[in-house]
Amino acid sequence: MTHSAEFDANQPDEDVGATAHSSRSHHERLWAALVDRADRLTAAADGREDDRQARSILVEFLHGDVLAHLQTEAGVVYQEARSIGAEHLVATLETDHKFMVKLVEEIEQADTEQEAARCARALVVLIALRIEKEEAIVLPALAEAGVDVNTLLEGVVAGMATDYDARFTYL
Repeated sequence: MTHSAEFDANQPDEDVGATAHSSRSHHERLWAALVDRADRLTAAADGREDDRQARSILVEFLHGDVLAHLQTEAGVVYQEARSIGAEHLVATLETDHKFMVKLVEEIEQADTEQEAARCARALVVLIALRIEKEEAIVLPALAEAGVDVNTLLEGVVAGMATDYDARFTYL
């Protein structure tokens, strides 16, 4: 799976503006950073690299960046989706979120690096799907309902900077 093939920050979309395109780029960087750390753990688990800190580096990134990113989006994007009556869509995203949190816990608690690496690979796929849902379904639905998606996404960025002191490593 290649990093840039999944998310194209330059993909035209007439329903969303520059901030939404920036969101795609932001998600691409987040996902690429996640894949890099999961690859390091997989290489260590397979014995291809002697990286005894790979799991702790991944877990720190998951807590400090990925879960914090998702929590901020939930507070802004999910609430806006609820306001347009997209409860089923929000329920789907919340289910994804629960599974992602569970996978992070499984990575932390895994007895072996191989087990942690398998969970990390599953998390990579789930987050890719989650990002695609937001980019292809949620944001266009909000735009179609008349929501100013650019302002909404600026609120997400402001929320991340405020809630987490702008410490995201992939920005």
